[in-house]
Amino acid sequence: MSSFKGLGILCFYSNGLFQGHLIDKTTNDSPYSLAGKLSTHLDPNHNDCMEPDDFYKVLIQSHSTLQQQTPEPISLLLRRPKENDAGDLFSHQNEAEINDGYHFSFVTHHFLTGQEAIQLQQKYFTGNLPIQTDVTVCIGDIEFNKLDE
Repeated sequence: MSSFKGLGILCFYSNGLFQGHLIDKTTNDSPYSLAGKLSTHLDPNHNDCMEPDDFYKVLIQSHSTLQQQTPEPISLLLRRPKENDAGDLFSHQNEAEINDGYHFSFVTHHFLTGQEAIQLQQKYFTGNLPIQTDVTVCIGDIEFNKLDE
């Protein structure tokens, strides 16, 4: 469980939580899901002339049935441009040690709000969170890998 490249569907909630599915473009399977929450982490190397990023604590969970036991989730600290609902989600070299050498990139290609976002939330994210009306759904390319492999 050290690399993936495909399509991501991420649903961001107004309470700082988000959840997502990673879709294999070849098989249309969802081998991974992810969940995250807004963090209070501050970049100790932040350049004051630039707007600071928001940070999210994220878990990536494999749905692989090839192994006898469920693999441990990957825990990451990711960035997203502040006050940008359509913003990408990404790892940064400043958090390489925290992220155990994982690189992560999500680039938004489609950005949905309102009724369109609610419909996708109801279709793909009916799990533990109640249906909410203040959601943003971002769809785009997603990839993660461990840099030392």
